[in-house]
Amino acid sequence: MHDPGKISGLQMVYLLINVVGATALVFLPGFTASIVGRDDWVTPVLATLPGFYVILVITALGRRFPDRTIVQYIEKLLGPWLGKIIAFFYVLFFLHVNGVIVREFGELVAATIMPQTPQVVFAALMVAVCSYGLHQGLEVIARVMELAYPMMLILFGLILILVSGHMELANLFPMLQHDFKTIIRASLNPIAWRNEVFLLGMFFPYLARPDLARRNGIIAVAVIGLILTVNALACTAVFGVSTGRFNFATFELVRLAGFGTFLTRLDAIWIVIWIVGIFGKVALFHYAAIMGTVQLLRLKDHRTVIVPLSILLIALSLSQFKNLTEMMAWINGPWIPYAYLFEMGIPTFLLLLAFLREKPALKRNPSK
Repeated sequence: MHDPGKISGLQMVYLLINVVGATALVFLPGFTASIVGRDDWVTPVLATLPGFYVILVITALGRRFPDRTIVQYIEKLLGPWLGKIIAFFYVLFFLHVNGVIVREFGELVAATIMPQTPQVVFAALMVAVCSYGLHQGLEVIARVMELAYPMMLILFGLILILVSGHMELANLFPMLQHDFKTIIRASLNPIAWRNEVFLLGMFFPYLARPDLARRNGIIAVAVIGLILTVNALACTAVFGVSTGRFNFATFELVRLAGFGTFLTRLDAIWIVIWIVGIFGKVALFHYAAIMGTVQLLRLKDHRTVIVPLSILLIALSLSQFKNLTEMMAWINGPWIPYAYLFEMGIPTFLLLLAFLREKPALKRNPSK
């Protein structure tokens, strides 16, 4: 099998931050504000705790199976038949979710700067670039994100500075005016997105320092929580309860930041850098689908499945939803239990099963 290379600790942190932040930063403020209004900043804070839990579960599994991905140790734990079935569903999950991500990319670009361009153009270009990168290996994707992500964070900080003059602290008050049940309901979507860090289970064997995976994963989840909380506070301080009316609240914030300054096209700069972030997220999910297929079918080289899976990914991105409204309804509805099952439920069951299998082995070998 083709060697994907090794991923450093810093690259791992950037990959995990980006796999959540690339889409959550754009969509979540509007989603959560539509339910809890100015209390939307609470939801990314609450979502951080399940994110920590998923990292603990995935790294615990990774330590028990350091040379295997989640697709491989599923077969080991569940047996050849049931294991292959569940592993196959994981490959479908990676493909299906990535189709939604590609469509999210296309819908945002179409809604903001290129409304007349067909969705197939956005999907084909993004998937083609990601496929080319994966043909070179996962390490190439990691290096791109290591170079690009600091620029994305710097730009985000610049946007906050430029928009600070439009912020009204009065828009943030009164705080916590919604009951706990409503806030929890609004947090379900942020938790589903935060738990995408479970993708670490697909590249754990390729970490240069797997012993630091848990620490780096916790850092990544904490940074994601900080970024999303600050973003939610900024959107609410500027737009107030009207944040819930925007599908792309962060993009509206960027437009406002560039208005009346020498950076009149800040929105275009942000779109370009954001596209790099989406590239990293799509590439990582596509890598998971490709490597999962290779490992499931016992193929020798991942390059043999890149083209057919890329065509299937483009088709999925175009066929799932008729329009942006349908996509938003799916993300706010069926996506939540679907994500919980694959990102949290099954990994938890696998860890429990691995633990139960270890106990008889320890009794037979008490010296270990």
